[in-house]
Amino acid sequence: MKSLYIILILFAITFAQAQEQSQFGLQDAIQYALQHNANIKKAQNNVLKAQKKVWETTAMGFPQIDGVASYQQFIKQPVNLLPARIMNPQAPPGTYVPIKFGTEQNMKWSVTLKQLIFSGSYLVGLQSSRTFKQISEHAAIKTRQKVKEAVVNAYGNALLTDESIKIMQQNIAVVAQNLFEVRQMYQNGLVEETDVEQMQITLSNLKNQLDYLQQMKTVAYEMLNFTMGRPIDAALELSDDIEKLKTDHMQLDLLQKPFEADRNIDFLMAKNQEKAKKLQVKYEKTKALPTIAAFVNYGKNAYNNDFKFFDTTQNWYEQSLFGLNINIPIFSSFSRSARLKQAKLAYDNAQIEVKEKAKELKLKYDKARHEYEHSFKNYDIAKDNLNLSEKIARKEQIKYKEGVGNSFQLNQARMQLYQAQQQYLQSIIEIINKKVILENILGKE
Repeated sequence: MKSLYIILILFAITFAQAQEQSQFGLQDAIQYALQHNANIKKAQNNVLKAQKKVWETTAMGFPQIDGVASYQQFIKQPVNLLPARIMNPQAPPGTYVPIKFGTEQNMKWSVTLKQLIFSGSYLVGLQSSRTFKQISEHAAIKTRQKVKEAVVNAYGNALLTDESIKIMQQNIAVVAQNLFEVRQMYQNGLVEETDVEQMQITLSNLKNQLDYLQQMKTVAYEMLNFTMGRPIDAALELSDDIEKLKTDHMQLDLLQKPFEADRNIDFLMAKNQEKAKKLQVKYEKTKALPTIAAFVNYGKNAYNNDFKFFDTTQNWYEQSLFGLNINIPIFSSFSRSARLKQAKLAYDNAQIEVKEKAKELKLKYDKARHEYEHSFKNYDIAKDNLNLSEKIARKEQIKYKEGVGNSFQLNQARMQLYQAQQQYLQSIIEIINKKVILENILGKE
């Protein structure tokens, strides 16, 4: 019995976890996407990469140690010619004796310690690497905003499809009942056959639309899974309904928040580019400065005609060296000057772009703010139109049953109702989408 209880408990826990993992409200979906979306992961990797780049640049100014080991064996030793009189004073003038110098094999190793003492380019490189890190961090924030907006759109589309299917099913049920009643009336000679046929056409069209919506639901759910970073065919259930999202996203206080360029990520990214171009100017200037580096080398060499370098009897000859390298740029045929002028022009353009970006974002803010505010009006109008369309459809239905209306007017009223239903749902989705656009411009996380 204990084993059975344990199995049941584990099954319940697993089932609960599976249910929890498949049910998502909008905010849950956003948080999940910010952890699992592929673009988010790539942006995070880029930030880590930039951090390593900072260390790579910093380490260039620290001591560097290199070791070298080599072994050589002459297959044919080089031959040098010496005047024969060195070996034999009696030798005729102009004659030479071939001589081989050195041993057939040699081995050597050395260790070199290098230290950069001064480099203007290195100092600017440190600043540039930190700017590059900041650029990658801001790019990650921009990616988060895009993913959030994409999840909101995908979640809204999925909800819109769900609600459209529910409404379509209700409409089909109503039209199917009306068709049954009209057939009864036709059999009793109260209406014409055309009325029955017209009702059949309407029902057929509604069923076809329902079939399309059900197919689009699969696509909408797959798109939401994909945006969240889940397998596209994973089980998914939306725990928020469209009315709740409408209430959560109708925030009038958001319209009162002023635009601040320094909070907008696009403006900060433009400032980053300006800073990078300014550092490029400094970098070009440092190319006219000397570079100073010191080094210390220590090594040993061994020579032998046979491979006995690891024998204790092998003689190794030490060598050591200290040096200082000073590289002084003298004349570059004005190429440095040309590169510096190009860098200054690029910096000027970056400054212009920052000013233009501030103006552009202010225009986008005004547009987003007005569109968000206007979405409230669209919703109110769509809601009123829906109520009126339902009222008109009911009246036409009653008039038709009482014989004072006709099928054409009834069909027109229904078409108007179906259109009003879709416009009502679209107005709610518009509020949700416009809100996230305005929040991104305001720099709200």
